[in-house]
Amino acid sequence: MPDSSKLQVLVVDDDPSTQRLFTVVLQSQGCEIAGLADNGADAVALFKESSPGLVLLDVDMPEMNGIDALKEILSVDSAASVVMLTTEKSQSVAGDCILAGAKDYIQKDLGLEGIHVRLSEVLAEINA
Repeated sequence: MPDSSKLQVLVVDDDPSTQRLFTVVLQSQGCEIAGLADNGADAVALFKESSPGLVLLDVDMPEMNGIDALKEILSVDSAASVVMLTTEKSQSVAGDCILAGAKDYIQKDLGLEGIHVRLSEVLAEINA
């Protein structure tokens, strides 16, 4: 049974090692994993089932990319907190994510320490 006092997070990335990395960091910060998905279509379905407090969503995935999944999630819940994950260094990708309705984005190649810091910042924003 989920702990209702913990932030429920849906982690979506087509790379299992990235899923594990974010899962470990989120759990170390007191979050509970609401689910894992490896494509945008599954992300939307899991979002509808679990209504997590936060979605970490990879930009580049098979079946349905992250931007399209973001739009679908926001059509279900316009107040959803979605943070995009990317390896892209391009400011235009970050801008596209924000314009599409993402709350923020995180570079996946920051390393463990960098990801821990960025997730702390994102969680502080969401819990504010």
